[in-house]
Parts: sequence; structure tokens; C-alpha cells
Amino acid sequence: MILAACRRSAPSDVADATPSLTITTATLDAAVAAVDAAAPPTPKAALAAALPTSTNADPYGPAKVASRASCAVLGGQHVAERDMKTSFVDGDDLLAIVNRSPSGQLAPDYAPSDLVDIRNGKPLSPSECDKVQCLRSEAASALGELLAQMKKEGFPGKVESAFRSYGNQCGTFGHWARKSSFCEATEQSALPGHSQHQLGTTVDLFTEEWAKHERGVFREGFGCTAAGRWIREHATDYGYVMPYPIHPDDRHPRQSCVVRWDIPVNINPQTGYRFEHWHIRYVGKDAAARFKAAHAASGVGKPSEITVEQWLRAEKGLTGPDAELPVCDGCNCGACGTLAAFGENACDRKGGALHLDEHGKPVIVSSAPSIEGVVKGKARKWRGKVVEVKLDVPVGTITQPPIAGLEAAGYVAGATFEKLSPYPDTEPRAYPPLADAWVVAVEPVPNDTGVAWPYRAAITAPVHGQIYNRANVLLPTRGGPTTVRIPIPGDIQKAKVVLLRGGVPHGQQRAAELD
Repeated sequence: MILAACRRSAPSDVADATPSLTITTATLDAAVAAVDAAAPPTPKAALAAALPTSTNADPYGPAKVASRASCAVLGGQHVAERDMKTSFVDGDDLLAIVNRSPSGQLAPDYAPSDLVDIRNGKPLSPSECDKVQCLRSEAASALGELLAQMKKEGFPGKVESAFRSYGNQCGTFGHWARKSSFCEATEQSALPGHSQHQLGTTVDLFTEEWAKHERGVFREGFGCTAAGRWIREHATDYGYVMPYPIHPDDRHPRQSCVVRWDIPVNINPQTGYRFEHWHIRYVGKDAAARFKAAHAASGVGKPSEITVEQWLRAEKGLTGPDAELPVCDGCNCGACGTLAAFGENACDRKGGALHLDEHGKPVIVSSAPSIEGVVKGKARKWRGKVVEVKLDVPVGTITQPPIAGLEAAGYVAGATFEKLSPYPDTEPRAYPPLADAWVVAVEPVPNDTGVAWPYRAAITAPVHGQIYNRANVLLPTRGGPTTVRIPIPGDIQKAKVVLLRGGVPHGQQRAAELD
């Protein structure tokens, strides 16, 4: 995967028999020092309560830690060492989940053992395949069938990129990071270890005609060509799927192959990347047929439409969030995940991180956030009213969308957390409660919505709403004194406020006078 901007050697097994993550006194003291250095300050007692409650289950497979993982562009201020060295993914699995998250990383020394030259089927080593286009044998055979049919259809194909090793991907990512910026690159080119190209089953496929343009192949519009449409409709016949579509909310109303122009379109939170109509991945013909059926049944064009990511999660029995957050790289603080301890990654000081245990599962704090005050807030440009809730939030508290606020989504008449539009001219969607996620909830008095605690809001900055209101994921909180502003309909005069954990009320309710 490459776009015009970003994407673990000998591994040793990580002990996974212990059901909980150990936090020593030294680790805790270091974490406290890191948090105390950040603003706002958080009481030591709150952090001391941040002990994980995990199980023996390995939802992503057993973790392995490499002795070293070297990519100069990632070190230092960007990705924590533990996040670079730890891998969960079995790359030989055709249905492996490889994405931007800490749990979606391949080992730095992983390479398929059955790579072949896609031109002639000749077996080659991974190092040889850094010089020519290679795929795993089965994927190469299927690609040959696909390319033959494309030629018959009148648009001969051109493979721009196939297998890329960890080292090769490091160079590729570095190229785009230098060309634009590190943070722009992370949204469009995978960090090394996180690229599906390392699986040896993925290609960037264009046509010979498209490749003639002086701007190069990685430009918008390929999905609108006859070849692009044909690939989207028929690649599954040959065992290939398209992992990175345009999010339903972002598609142009008249041309689904391009993004809408009236809003900034960032990453698709269901996949972690912007769209790529040329990036296809081999999963096998039977599996591709299952995905095609599941995709059609999910509601194409609707908020419920799934991508390959959600289908793979379902295939592997992963329930709950729609997707996992990207690894913390210093760019997406407040909406990233890390296997590193508190204070070991750049985002703990910049807006927070979702800390994960040795199984890749969120670390759950035992202490609860509390409501410190409720007042009527200033509506400004909002036509209704605003409930302003002041909270004290323990470090490590987890939240989830919807993200409400004057800069994010607001509740108009008829809207609830079960049907809320993330931004104008988008279909309303539901945000089912996620286990261990805390949200602020408002209920009008009397309540004629038919929904308990209908107006819910994440405990996070509204700025994250533009991306993460388009999916239902676990998000970190910053910790410390926090204010959440919830825009609600203007005809509400009285309401009550409570904190919900996993959708269940927790703690004392507060009254809100909104006259």
C-alpha cells in the first residue's frame, strides 16, 4: 500500500500464562512522574488504581517480541520501542488482520516462504523479491488469471507494487514522510510491520494506460475508470478483495468512486487509512465470495456497510468495536493505542493513549470518573441548548463515540445515540455500548424519546469527532479535570445527568435546570 503521502529479527515468545499485566512500584512511580509532568495534573491515587483486569484469552493470537526492529524514521519521538518489537499476527494466515493498530503488526523478520516472481512463477527469496514483483504462489496464480481477464476486457493491467519486506516498507514509508510529512504519511502509507504488502498477497494494481500519466499512478480517480469499476466488481471472482474503500459518509452523492468535496475527508476509521481503489489483497476464492456476500448483506451505502476489516474481525470472532485504533506515533494523540507502559510513548503527554496489555486488550482502570458539576452551557451557533458537565477522570479511563460538542455532533429533535448523524448530510447511525467504555448521558425530564439516556457523549475532545463519529471504537481519555458539552434540543427545560459504563448507569445522578 502506498499513497501520495504514510504505512517486528528473531522473535521470542512473550509469556501469556499470567492473566494480568504486572505493574511494579518502579513502573508506577515512573508513570506517576510522567503524568504529573503533563497538564492537567492527575492525583497519584487515580493512577495507582489503574490496574488492568485481563483474561487468559488471546484475541489476536500469542504475542512475540523481536530482539530488534530497526527503522530509523520511526524511532525516538514517534513509535515506542515495545510497539515496534511486539507482533501478534501469523502472516501465513490468508485471513490475517494486518492494520495500523499495535495488534495488527507483523514481525520484522516475517516473510512468506513461497514467494514467486509474478511474471513466470519462479520461486525467489525475500531479498530477491525486493528487486522484482513477487507474491505467494497461490496469490500469484490467481493474479495471473485476473490480469488475463483484464486484458480481454480491453484494459491491460500494470502491477505497481507487490510483496514488500519490512526493510523495504521502511524505505517506502520514509520516502513519503520526506515528501510530505511524517503525520501525513501515516494516513496513506503503512508503517513497516503494518503493511499488507508484507503478507505477499497484496498488490497495487492499475492499468498500462493509467500509468502513462505524468502525475504517476497514485492519484484520485482510478476507481472511476472502467478498469477501476471492473476490479471493484470482479476481483472477488479471483480471490481478491479491496480493503480500503471510501467510507459511506464520505462518498460523493453523485459519484461513489470519489470523495465528497464539502468537508475535509481524513482517514476511514473502519480501516485506518484513506481510500485506495488500486490496493487489492488475495484471501482465496471461497473467502472472497463470503466477503462479497457479507458486504452486500451489510447494507451498501449505509452506515452499517462493512469493509474487509470488519468482515475479518467477524471471521475470527472478534466482537465489540468496529476496529482498533492506530498505534501511537505522536500524530494522532487522544485516538491511538499502545502496548507501552504509561509515560513510554509521546501521546501520554499530548492528549492520551489507549493502553493495551500483553494480550492486546485494553488496560481497564478500577477507579471510576465522577461528575463534579452540571450547568447550562453557552449554545453559541447551536440552535438548541447545551448541557455542560464537569468531570474528574482517572488516567486510563476508556470511552467511546458518539463524540458530541459544538465542533462535533449535536442532538437535534428526534436524534438519540441510536440514530445520530456524524456530520451534515450523512445518514444517522447507532453507537451500541462497548464493554468498559464510559460516557456522559443526559435524559430529558420528562423523557418522551422512548430511549433511556438518549443523549450520550464520549469523554474526549470534540476534535476527534470528525473521524471517530463514523465508527464505534474504544477511545482513550486524557484524565484529570474534564468538561464535556452536549448539544441537545432547545425545548428541554429539565434533565438529569449520569455516567454510564458499558451502557449501565454508574454513580449518582445530577439534575440540570435548562430554562
